[in-house]
Amino acid sequence: MTTSAEKIRAWKGPAILSFGFRPFFLLAGIWAALAMALWVLMLTGRDVLPTAFDPVSWHAHEFLFGYLGAVLAGFLLTAVPN
Repeated sequence: MTTSAEKIRAWKGPAILSFGFRPFFLLAGIWAALAMALWVLMLTGRDVLPTAFDPVSWHAHEFLFGYLGAVLAGFLLTAVPN
């Protein structure tokens, strides 16, 4: 029977997929930068997204349901190898 440490050492795929939390943290960081850029465009009036939210409410919504959800999923998956 192989242990989880042996399975991790035997992994031959890309490093980003070696642990379950890595893609979530990477995508959370990318989304944070993209959402911030979109929010600045919305605040300055250069871009209008098809949403019912004003820019400040949209920013709060995306932080709570977009960014925070990905970070929580990544955090919870850090315990999977243990």
